[in-house]
Amino acid sequence: MVKIGFIGCGGIARLHMSNLAKIENVEIVAHTDVDIRKAEETARLYGGRAYSSYRDMLNREDLDAVYVCTPPFAHGFEVEVVEKGIHLFVEKPVAMKIDVAKEVLKAIQRYGVINSAGYMLRYLETTERMRRMASESTIGMVLGFYIDNFWLPPNHWVLDKDKSGGQLVEHTTHVFDLARYVVGEIDTIYAELDNILLRDVPGVTMENEAVVLMRFKNRAIGMIAAIWASKDTHKFVRLEVYTKDYVLEYIGRDLKVYRDGYIEEYRAKLDPYFEEDRAFIEAVKKGSMEPIKCTYEDGMKTLAATIAANVAYTEKRIVKL
Repeated sequence: MVKIGFIGCGGIARLHMSNLAKIENVEIVAHTDVDIRKAEETARLYGGRAYSSYRDMLNREDLDAVYVCTPPFAHGFEVEVVEKGIHLFVEKPVAMKIDVAKEVLKAIQRYGVINSAGYMLRYLETTERMRRMASESTIGMVLGFYIDNFWLPPNHWVLDKDKSGGQLVEHTTHVFDLARYVVGEIDTIYAELDNILLRDVPGVTMENEAVVLMRFKNRAIGMIAAIWASKDTHKFVRLEVYTKDYVLEYIGRDLKVYRDGYIEEYRAKLDPYFEEDRAFIEAVKKGSMEPIKCTYEDGMKTLAATIAANVAYTEKRIVKL
């Protein structure tokens, strides 16, 4: 039986709990949240004990693995989890500051625990097909989009850049990670950011509009554009990869392949959130990282790319990763 504890019991944690409840030989035994009411509620739903202190949970429970589902600014305590030999799943982004992530990674490497970062799009069969096809041709240009409508209440922590890290670190990170996974590592980056359309919303200090230019190490050029203030009738996540032989378009979770004269379409059948949870549990049971498609270190590389974009905008210069 794999015994799981949660640190952070908000919306994304509940999705993971729902998935874990469907996997054999898994037991959620502990729930921690600074708002004890959230921990008590998920404990009622899935069993286990509620805590307001993660240290109390770590000291009292016999845990095999911990899911960390906290806001970006709250990371860093994962070192204490890993030092106890407990396997670690961390939701994206893995931290808000790269120095914090580096300390966690050092602990992971020292204690050798199974680790995973929550970039679920890597677990789709359509993503794997896109990645394979991209590797089989020459890539010239990459275009990514994270277009969303504004749905958070005023003064939510996500809107505060000092807590979330901003638009790129907290949300568009999924497109950055997808681009890295499909195309390869980013070499240089530049960005223009602003908040034009949400200036009247209380508590907004993060960017609303973002355009990021990049050069990949394989020489391909790319752009990622993001905005919060779209409409609920026009929102999407998309990655386009232009190659010598075809154009690959990933939109939502599906894939289109554009060739001269015809188009191939591939529909995603898997639930990426369930697949990443299944893979993590399988890795813990086997004591092997083989099922994991995004390690903590890989998640840290995506964090580094989004932070580099913020630095590029602030300092008005091209940043080399």
